[in-house]
Amino acid sequence: MASVWLARQHGKHGFEKLVAVKTILPLYANDLRFQQMFLDEARIAAGIEHPNVAQILDLGEEHDVLYLAMEWIDGDSLSKLFRASEKARERLPVSIVCRIVADTCAGLHAAHELRDKQGDLLNVVHRDVSPQNILVSTKGQAKLIDFGIAKARDRVAGDTNTGLLKGKILYMAPEQALGKPVDRRADVWAVGTVLYHMLAGVPPFEGENQLATLHMLAQDTPPPPLPSHVPPQVSFVVMRALMKDIDGRIATAEELQRLLEAAMRASGNDVRSSDVATFVNKQLADRVESRRKAVDLALEAAKQRAQLQQMLKPANPDSSSGLGEPFRTRSAQTPSDVSALSGADVSAEVPSSATLGSAAVVSARPSVSPRGKKMAIVGGVMGVCALVAAMAIGVAIARSQRAPVTTTAPQPPAQTTERSIVPPPPPIETAQASVATNAATTTTTAAPPVTASVAATSAPPATVVHAAATTPKPKPVATGNKLSTPTPKNVDDGF
Repeated sequence: MASVWLARQHGKHGFEKLVAVKTILPLYANDLRFQQMFLDEARIAAGIEHPNVAQILDLGEEHDVLYLAMEWIDGDSLSKLFRASEKARERLPVSIVCRIVADTCAGLHAAHELRDKQGDLLNVVHRDVSPQNILVSTKGQAKLIDFGIAKARDRVAGDTNTGLLKGKILYMAPEQALGKPVDRRADVWAVGTVLYHMLAGVPPFEGENQLATLHMLAQDTPPPPLPSHVPPQVSFVVMRALMKDIDGRIATAEELQRLLEAAMRASGNDVRSSDVATFVNKQLADRVESRRKAVDLALEAAKQRAQLQQMLKPANPDSSSGLGEPFRTRSAQTPSDVSALSGADVSAEVPSSATLGSAAVVSARPSVSPRGKKMAIVGGVMGVCALVAAMAIGVAIARSQRAPVTTTAPQPPAQTTERSIVPPPPPIETAQASVATNAATTTTTAAPPVTASVAATSAPPATVVHAAATTPKPKPVATGNKLSTPTPKNVDDGF
């Protein structure tokens, strides 16, 4: 009915803790009956405080989905440990099985003894004790989980529905399978069945199908004897837990724990949790290493996401400028490239298809404070004014370049030829340099100045006076609509 996720709890000053988050499957998310079962599990398990029961940390709802935050147990279920031993063609050691089951009994007794505020028993019955719901951590601790179908006095979802069996038939007590009232002794039977299965390799009652199994449970036939490798002291305790007569069965989980530990000591199979840890880490070494790598990868991915979110976080709106640093958008191929956005006053959108590590920022929009918006408007107006002023200066410079340039040249000697030509418009700097050169090579006399007009666009022909240092070559002279070539004359240039 639910999925379990690994999550990370954040706290102040960098505090972090791994937790397990349990959510209802989407198929049952809108089913009121399953929601009530989920809430009942939270209420019951949250009141149990014992090292052999998975602790409930929080109950919440996000986007209409109920979730339970629970203690994260770094380990595997007893069923996986059993299958790993079968795969290795080994049997679980009697001492290891007894230690795990005895610790489970301690946590189960704590659940049975749960009381309300007035001190009255809530009559909690787990009703689903099985190898799948017993977790064994890498530290050798046994943890009982999943109180989803637990029976309790104030259960909102009710005791049971007509015709519906809750639990796994292979580990179900006869009275529970037949729909009769149940108490904590039904859980004692389930623990005895788990113990028998782990020691013998098969459940005590298993038919070809569920109906055949129910028929076997309804009969008075006792289970087959345990294999010979199981010490008789342990076999005696197991058979007492599997008494079909409720009154002859072991009464409490605490009594079962004491009897089992006494049998372990008597048979020389007494071990500690540290011994269980050594066996689990050896038998499930591949799973432990694979889970460690998966957790490390998930934590690194979460760290990169957190860094990206911090980089894209808007700047403090109470800053002096109100605008934060100038925002900018660019494509980033690595998280280090995205660091250029750190502190920027920007809210960026990243496509859902982007893979972690590339974090390509595809768009950005400013996210500023009201004061920042006002400052932005003022800055925009000032920018427009500056742009207009720059354009005006540019126009003035262009006009000044087209304006006539007046230069005063000394009167050339009498022999200098004056001619009217139509030359291509030279640059201003060339005309000025030409005039300056001629002025340096001629003798200054008192003569009226001559104006040279230079334009960058089409203009009437301009009269240019050159004080040539050498005899100019004959060039056509415009006379009316015809061109005539003047006769060259010898000019004394003073050299």
